[in-house]
Amino acid sequence: MGDVTRCKRCILPDTYPDIQFDRNGVCNFCSGESSNKNAPKKSLGRQELDKIIRTHKGKSKKYDVIVGLSGGKDSSYVAYYLKKEYDVKILGLNYDVGYRSTYAIQNLEILADKLEIDLLTLRPNRAFLNKLFAHFLRNRGEFCSVCNNFGYLIGASLSWNQKLSLGFSPLMVGGWSKEYEFQHGVSVTSMQYFFENLTQELLEELMFQPFVEKEVVLRFMQLKDPRQAQIGTKEHKELGDYAMDFIQLPDYVEWDLREMPHILSEKLGWKHPPDVHESHFDCSLFPLKEYLKFKKYGLTQETIKNSVLIRQGLMTREEALERMSFEQTTEPEVLDAFLHELGITKNDIDWQAEWSRFA
Repeated sequence: MGDVTRCKRCILPDTYPDIQFDRNGVCNFCSGESSNKNAPKKSLGRQELDKIIRTHKGKSKKYDVIVGLSGGKDSSYVAYYLKKEYDVKILGLNYDVGYRSTYAIQNLEILADKLEIDLLTLRPNRAFLNKLFAHFLRNRGEFCSVCNNFGYLIGASLSWNQKLSLGFSPLMVGGWSKEYEFQHGVSVTSMQYFFENLTQELLEELMFQPFVEKEVVLRFMQLKDPRQAQIGTKEHKELGDYAMDFIQLPDYVEWDLREMPHILSEKLGWKHPPDVHESHFDCSLFPLKEYLKFKKYGLTQETIKNSVLIRQGLMTREEALERMSFEQTTEPEVLDAFLHELGITKNDIDWQAEWSRFA
């Protein structure tokens, strides 16, 4: 990437989309001058969460809450927190695209046993997944939008079916923290972006996948980004009967990224690999995702997340610079095996395609 200029306060490089530096070398994200409308908002608060839980708890003898579980830090903490603070009956929903890490599988078993959670694992058709992965690598130079959006549609379809069965929408809770996971100009999570980049053939095949409801897909396509349709939003109202009663727990409670792994390890025996960052080791393709991002933008999620921690006073700039060693700057071993399974080569990847500008 050549010589890189970094913010003098955080460690964001000059390759980060829309970054600007003032005369002191401080970036607009640190100075508060970034006016991105999708930037993280203030927490909605524990009282609001109490109200939501009360509305849904006890409505079914089967379960109170559905939690998407990957075996990683954030989703594991969601299940732990809800069980500890509210003693809810949890149905864990695990979405398996065939690349769960050994640690993720072990943690899922630990959580299910320790928290007495019923665990439902859904694994979509591998051949169709590979079609999607290959298509997005060829045309967009990334593949994570497939997991993000296909998984969301599966969750929404499950919610819709449960509503038809139970007579009400179950509460679904995730652990995605916009404060730490939000990646301005680098995101590929938008469903609008996903739909816009599908071919008609792939869209039709998607709507007839066993875990996906065609009616849900068609309704979601009418909204700019249904992933923003959480409880209390205008998008939630616009989706009507097809809306999930869905929240992200980090929007309501303190989300201490540095303390959570210690709590989970102490209370549940949860584990993560040694000598790596504690985020997203649950997917064996994560190093490839970060490598593709580094090749394109000169940074990975580690730098973005740690820059937020610096602004919050939870990490020093020196420590963040040291943790840059966790960035995936070299080609990961999994790349060749993944491309071989997809039936494509490195030359087929569009390395230059701009990613989503939607958060």
